[in-house]
Parts: sequence; structure tokens; C-alpha cells
Amino acid sequence: MTEKLLTPDAVAKMLEVSPATVRIWLRNGTLRGLKVGAGRLWRISEGSVEEFLYRDQNLKPENNNNRAGE
Repeated sequence: MTEKLLTPDAVAKMLEVSPATVRIWLRNGTLRGLKVGAGRLWRISEGSVEEFLYRDQNLKPENNNNRAGE
């Protein structure tokens, strides 16, 4: 199955941060993405976003039963 690729703007909306912040994370490797279109446009897989969100929590998305604040 092919994963959907997201734009930095779409990821920014999902995470409630600015597109500039997403691009900084992409450039410094905090968030994994692909450069397409002569290397000028970023695309981020849904899996990379999930990995980014859960990396520091040692949780997998399907086992996320004990999120803080809930």
C-alpha cells in the first residue's frame, strides 16, 4: 500500500505549527521528508509524521492509550 504524501503546509495544520517550523524540522532532520520537483518541494509521508509524534514517547500509534492530559 502506498502512503499518502503531505505538504509542509498540511503537516503544519495537523500539528498546529507554522509551515516555516515544519521546513526547519525537515532541513535539520527532526522530521523526515522527501525533496521533489527539482529538489525544491518537500513532501512528508504520513508514517514520518507518526514517527515524529511518537518518537520521544516510546509509544506506537495503535497503543496510545495513556496520552498526557486525557
